[in-house]
Amino acid sequence: MKRTAVKSTMLPATVIAAGFVLALFLLVASPSAADVTRIISLAPSVTEILFALGVGDRVVGVSTYCDYPPEATRIDRVGTFLVPNVERILAKKADLVIGVPSPGNRRAVESLRELGARVLIVDPETVASILETIRTVAAAVGVPAAGDDLNRQINGRIMAITGRLSGATPRSVLMVVDRNPLIAVGRRTLQDELITMARGINVAAKAGDQWPHVGLEFVLAEAPEVIIDTSMVGDDASEAVQFWRNFPTIPAVQNKRIYGYRAFELLRPGPRVVESLATIARFVHPERFE
Repeated sequence: MKRTAVKSTMLPATVIAAGFVLALFLLVASPSAADVTRIISLAPSVTEILFALGVGDRVVGVSTYCDYPPEATRIDRVGTFLVPNVERILAKKADLVIGVPSPGNRRAVESLRELGARVLIVDPETVASILETIRTVAAAVGVPAAGDDLNRQINGRIMAITGRLSGATPRSVLMVVDRNPLIAVGRRTLQDELITMARGINVAAKAGDQWPHVGLEFVLAEAPEVIIDTSMVGDDASEAVQFWRNFPTIPAVQNKRIYGYRAFELLRPGPRVVESLATIARFVHPERFE
């Protein structure tokens, strides 16, 4: 996975290659996009993209975890994110099934293809690949203009946010996803990319890729200036703040820059990536958003 600079118009080679393969699949193996009137989504991020493109009324099946927008909760479930139910999916007689790569769903995807279902796999893992996925999905369901418009909106809002941060001195950031054990956001994640875009320095990037286990000794040594704790119970942000107050030598504690943040959009690489970036940016540099 490669990090893409916000101002760059160049996409990573892997994203370009993936986009070419997907486009080739659509051209060679697919019926006309205009014929796609029944869609099944196997991932929350895909469901959010479909609704953002204005084709939510065509979605006839979703995974158990698809709960946004609220309309998605009223759509029939066709299995979990990791274990799609092949029988339920086939019973829906969908024109297109869209999912994301997962070791857990690979067998189900292979079975669906063998049984004649049209399956499109997309892989939104970075900001650049989210935009590429939106373009690919929009083309697959026959609304390419809506995809271009949505991407323009996302790019415009990203530029507005990063413009406010221009010249800001980066602050060291620890983003925690669990406290028992202590697990942080590491390198090669969308969350790491968003921290960087928000003019932050992810202190856990040096601890490893994706979701490294870190100890309190590591946190005390790194002395983060901002702590974003997504492990809070329910909606109680004060609980996260209270936990970190037990370590008063951490600059984030001293300067009251501890934030409890429980939001599913942070973990879903879809159109709401802008909301996640805006929230993180306000945590890292609140003075730029007064």
